Amino acid sequence: MAQAKAKGVASASGRKKRLETSNVVSPEELKVLSELRQKVLWLSSWMIHNANHVRPNRDGLKVGGHQASSSSMVSLMTALYFNVLTPRDRVAVKPHASPNYHAIQYLLGRQTRDKLEAFRALGGAQSYPSRTKDADDVDFSTGSVGMGVGITTFASIAQDYLRFKSLIPDDEAPGRMVALMGDAELDEGNVFEALLEGWKHDVRNLWWVIDYNRQSLDSVITDNLFSRVDDIFRTTGWEVITLKYGKQLQRAFNASGGDALRQWIDDCPNSLYSALVYKGGAGWREHLTRDLGDTAGIKALLDEYDDSALHALMTNLAGHDLESILEAFHSVESDLPYCFIAYTIKGWGLPFAGHKDNHAGLMNLEQMEAFKTAQGIKDGEEWEPFSGLNLPNDELLAFLEGVPFTQDGTRGYEAAKIEVPVALPFTYAAQASTQEA
Repeated sequence: MAQAKAKGVASASGRKKRLETSNVVSPEELKVLSELRQKVLWLSSWMIHNANHVRPNRDGLKVGGHQASSSSMVSLMTALYFNVLTPRDRVAVKPHASPNYHAIQYLLGRQTRDKLEAFRALGGAQSYPSRTKDADDVDFSTGSVGMGVGITTFASIAQDYLRFKSLIPDDEAPGRMVALMGDAELDEGNVFEALLEGWKHDVRNLWWVIDYNRQSLDSVITDNLFSRVDDIFRTTGWEVITLKYGKQLQRAFNASGGDALRQWIDDCPNSLYSALVYKGGAGWREHLTRDLGDTAGIKALLDEYDDSALHALMTNLAGHDLESILEAFHSVESDLPYCFIAYTIKGWGLPFAGHKDNHAGLMNLEQMEAFKTAQGIKDGEEWEPFSGLNLPNDELLAFLEGVPFTQDGTRGYEAAKIEVPVALPFTYAAQASTQEA
């Protein structure tokens, strides 16, 4: 995989405390988060499937949706909304991750089933988060790529202005402006204009989380792109945290032959890595045996895993590892702008993960039936919030009620109405400059 330079993650001793626990996340909480992540993955995928294959369709045209692009962010968004965010934070959601967003809001009681069933239909949950058309508390409308990235920069600058003018109470901590962005959005020029504008104004409390799944609508992302991205961010005053290897891979690197395995992954072209993700365990074993078979320790390391376990190991990227994600987010202790480069897999957890044409791909009926069985979802319970999960409903409900994002703090504000007179006074001048106009 194309290697982004990592600055590293701060040590555990300096991280913020989360609620009453002294660690970043307790094992019990991590288990709940893992269950909720699976539910978000299911609901977001089913939402799109329902729109295309179940809901009545008069003209037979494909409704669309992005199951693969949404699933690559499911872990990052689960960590943010169920653990990290507070009511003061504002988020611009990657457009294609809209199904994740609606599923999360549904689990938090802020979205309704009928809106999910009408996804991408008139009056339903929107294909891209919309402040005017969605009912579930969207912070920033997104759609065109690069839009959410730029708006969070200017929202942060606006927040600083309000604080300097004492228009926000001094005892109220500033919110973080968070952009969840796809890696292909870095092709947009306005992203770099926003970086420079933020640097000029010493922007603060700004996070950009890059979903580095290395695939876009057009192609696999160029291998050498991210060798420069972190330099660009640091040049404009940002801190950069790269999330590349999950905990399982990190443990494997400590075994005999682990150094060679790590170097193989670092050197693996994005196109080959994506193809092997799609091929699965047998494909991984074939390539690793061929390329590293003579390396001391590799045979013993590979023999520890059957094909299914080897596939899980080789796809254990930090962008899907909840523990790694939470460590990174909670390591932030300053108000400097932060860029998180999160290595992920496009189509994570779905049957076409890594496939080169999965951008707008949809699971067919057979694939969805197998996925449904694997998720433990019974017929007729597709929309049930906790169907298929391995924890008691009351435990899950209690957890959701204590999520920081839903605690005390106003998220929605309504400005007072300004009465507009029927007519406005106007003085006609024979001559006027355009500047006066």
